[in-house]
Amino acid sequence: MEFLFGPVPSRRLGLSLGVNIIPYKTCTYNCVYCEAGKTTKLTVKRESFFEPADIEREFTENVDKMGRIDVVTFSGGGEPTLNKDLGRFIRFVKDKGFKVAVLTNGSLMFMEDVREDLMSADVVIPSLDAVLESSFIKVNRPHGSLKIERIIDGLVDFCKDFKGEVWLEVLLVRSLNDSKDDLKALSDAIERIKPSKVQVGTVDRPPAESWVEKLSDKEMMDVYVYLSAHTSVEVELIGGFNKENDAFKDDVERAILKLINIRPCSKDELKSIFSLDESRLNEILEKFEKEGRVYRYTYGNKQFIAGNVSLVK
Repeated sequence: MEFLFGPVPSRRLGLSLGVNIIPYKTCTYNCVYCEAGKTTKLTVKRESFFEPADIEREFTENVDKMGRIDVVTFSGGGEPTLNKDLGRFIRFVKDKGFKVAVLTNGSLMFMEDVREDLMSADVVIPSLDAVLESSFIKVNRPHGSLKIERIIDGLVDFCKDFKGEVWLEVLLVRSLNDSKDDLKALSDAIERIKPSKVQVGTVDRPPAESWVEKLSDKEMMDVYVYLSAHTSVEVELIGGFNKENDAFKDDVERAILKLINIRPCSKDELKSIFSLDESRLNEILEKFEKEGRVYRYTYGNKQFIAGNVSLVK
C-alpha cells in the first residue's frame, strides 16, 4: 500500500490507521529532533501531491481488511496540512464512519483554508515547541516566511471555533527551548490558545541531528509541575517519560510540595495530576502536616492545600 500504514497501537488514540498524504520529508519545518530525518523539501505551498481518487480508492479497498480501527490518523513523513485536499480526505473518511485525528505541526493554521479543512476532524494535535522566536528558529528551523506569533494567532483562532478536541503537543530539547523564559512564554501562549489539553515530551527516538539531547525525568517533572501550576488546562507527560515510572514515584513528594508552593490545589487535583489513590495522598499530606509544610483551608465549600502560608486566602 502506498498511502495507508498500520493500524498501530497508540497510547493516546487507541488502534490508529495512518494515512500519509505528503511526499516523504516535505514539511514547513526542519526540526532538529525529527525521528523521520531531515526535511528535503522545505515549503509552505499547499498542493495536491497525489491524485485524491487514488488515496480514496486505496482506503476503500483495504480498510475492511485492517481489523479493529479506533481512529484514522492523517500523519506520516511530512506536514499533512500542506496537502490542499486534506479537508476532502477528512470528510471522506468521516463519511465511512470513522473517527479522524490529524497530527500537524500547526504552522499553517493561520491560513483560513487550513483551519476550514481541519474543522471536520474529531481530534487535532498541533505542535508548539517554542514561543520565543529565537528558540523557535533553533528547534524547528522553519521556512523563512513563518513567524511564531502568527502561528500562535492561528492556533487561537482555530480553538475558538473547533468543536472537537485540541491536544497541544510540546517537545523539549535540552538548551534549545527549555529555559525559564521559554516556559513562561509557553504557559502564557497556552492560556491564550486554550487547547483541550497539553501534552509535553522530550526526545525519545533517534533525532535528525545527532547532537540533540533529551531532558532528564527530573527536568521533565519540573516542567510538568510548572505548566500545571501556571496554566488552566490539563497537562500530560508523553513519550518515554511516564508518571507511573519509579523516578516519578520516588520524587512525587518533592513534586507535590513544589506545586502547592506555587498554587493551592484540591485533593482531587493532586490525585489526578500525580496519579495517586486516596490513601497514598492522605499519607503524604499527613506527613507534610506533621512537618509543618502544608496548610489547609476552605474556599467556596471546597478544601484547598497550600505549601506557603502566604497563598492561603
